[in-house]
Amino acid sequence: MEVNWLHLVPLLPLIGAAICGLVGKWLPKGWLYAVALASVLLSFCIGVTAFSNLEGENPQIHELVYNWFAVGSLHVDLGFTLDRLSGALVLVITGVGFLIHLYSVAYMDDDPGYWRYFAYLNLFVAAMLTLVLADNLVAMFIGWEGVGLCSYLLIGFWFDDDAKAYAGRKAFVVNRIGDFGLMIGIFVLFTATGSVNFAQINAAPLTLGLASAAAALMFLGACGKSAQLPLYIWLPDAMAGPTPVSALIHAATMVTAGVYMIARLSHVYVSAPGVMAVVAIVGCLTALWGAVIGTAQNDIKKVLAYSTVSQLGFMFIGVGVGAFFAGTMHLVTHAFFKACLFLGSGAVIHGLYGEQDMTRMGGLRKYMPHTRATFAIATIAITGVLPLSGFFSKDEILAQAWHTRAFDFLTLTPSGESHLTWLGFVIYAVGTLTAGLTSFYMWRCYLVTFEGEYRGGTDVHPHESPWPMTAPLWILAILSVLALVLGLPESWARALHLESFNWERFTDGMFAQVRGGPPREGSLLLGFGIAWVVALFGGLTAWTLYKPGTSMTGDERFARAVPAVHRAFVNKLYVDEFYGWLILRPTWRFAKALWHWVDATLIDGLFVNGSAQAVEWTARSARRFQNGNVQRYAAVLAVGVAALVLVFLVRG
Repeated sequence: MEVNWLHLVPLLPLIGAAICGLVGKWLPKGWLYAVALASVLLSFCIGVTAFSNLEGENPQIHELVYNWFAVGSLHVDLGFTLDRLSGALVLVITGVGFLIHLYSVAYMDDDPGYWRYFAYLNLFVAAMLTLVLADNLVAMFIGWEGVGLCSYLLIGFWFDDDAKAYAGRKAFVVNRIGDFGLMIGIFVLFTATGSVNFAQINAAPLTLGLASAAAALMFLGACGKSAQLPLYIWLPDAMAGPTPVSALIHAATMVTAGVYMIARLSHVYVSAPGVMAVVAIVGCLTALWGAVIGTAQNDIKKVLAYSTVSQLGFMFIGVGVGAFFAGTMHLVTHAFFKACLFLGSGAVIHGLYGEQDMTRMGGLRKYMPHTRATFAIATIAITGVLPLSGFFSKDEILAQAWHTRAFDFLTLTPSGESHLTWLGFVIYAVGTLTAGLTSFYMWRCYLVTFEGEYRGGTDVHPHESPWPMTAPLWILAILSVLALVLGLPESWARALHLESFNWERFTDGMFAQVRGGPPREGSLLLGFGIAWVVALFGGLTAWTLYKPGTSMTGDERFARAVPAVHRAFVNKLYVDEFYGWLILRPTWRFAKALWHWVDATLIDGLFVNGSAQAVEWTARSARRFQNGNVQRYAAVLAVGVAALVLVFLVRG
């Protein structure tokens, strides 16, 4: 269905960003807040209207905004398409985005750069909406780079602090590494299909080599944007930005762009089963890596940052094993409970006047009842405890990994049997272990922060946040519960008359099927039972080690038992130090050598300064013969004549 108003969805936040950025400094605060919030709220309302108009088996709303450019056979239009996947993400981006804008009104009210902050926040929403609505790779890439730019601006928002400015630069540089792969992947797909339009690319037959090359290169871009190994290192440092930024960019929207891109190009990835295996393995390792580091962090935002890295790994497991619906479902549910957790951490930091160290918290349930209650609900959701949303979305991914057929066509014996049928079970086992660690470190975070006695300074008086901060917390906590309807087993949903909300049924027909067909049927109750036990075991372990009144915390016991391992976990497994030794310092030394020998010595010394000095020396030498002395002129003339005579005599 063609419309002519879909462009308003990203345009309204873009207009809001322009107003806030250009004249916001001189506007009354109330007016600026109204512009920033209204632009996102109106975009949400238009998205709801468009979403409600999706009808039929494969519903779409399309708008051609204008013919962008044509270079040879490359014709690129700026077109937007809203279907069930992009429509759901539009509602998440604008809905959660509005709540975070509302939260920011109180959180950033005293900051002198508030007008610049809201301009960046509106610009980010506009770029993210462009990314998910774009109907071709080039338009998507504009949104992709736009959210990267806004991430840099928001992470380094307090740029007068060197550490925060460095974190912004780090995010920008690491993302550019991934984006280079994404660009080359786009070129490969255009060369193979003659188009950059998603519909035409997904419909084009691709050879195994071309599909694998394009999928692998674009997965590199996804690793950068969605913080997967080895390019995850920017995300924990991104916590240097204001906490609402962490909730919007690094929990609910931007970091999930890589998962969305793979799901949107599912036909390309299904044509490259080897790359899908790599996606699943990288996601599995990233999930475990982030969870292990998260168990020993004491900065409340760092715990949530490594939790985000880990949960993104689960999403990549989902799309890697061919369960695109499960990966995207966890993307949606994760947006609710992780945004709630980040905003909850911001409320704690706000109530403690900037304190982020959990060892200086404790007992906050008495001072922050709303924050504590919503944080607990979101913690239950992310740990995968029945019946909240995280249980159904995360455990659906693990179930799909256990029973997947995505790897059946990788290495076949002459009899037709695959050597890699065990890979799905290994991913399931590691993912289940990671789920247990998730439950442990999230309950550790909750217990150390809210239970026991307050351990902070006597000069700090913890307090609850104002309603613009607590209201979004409650809405997100409620959504963390209600989102469970997306993942209910179809038989359960049918019994409750909620089958129209079932995410697998809702996205049916949108994604490519793996070559082996749907996953093998597994035991529903067995999978749910294992997930329940694992989540409870992780939570009970955290309670045993960190419950109120414990004479020695789990951290202290861990440090005494294996001090070297504890230090490694606290220092994030020394990954930044390893990258510094392997990449940064050698690159710096190489760049310094280039500057000294090539730039300063060869280019400046020889070609630039050297040529000037040669001209100067020649001119100075020639000037000696032009001093007005007639006798010297005569002597030179005589020497010249003698030389000529000698030459002619020698020739003769």
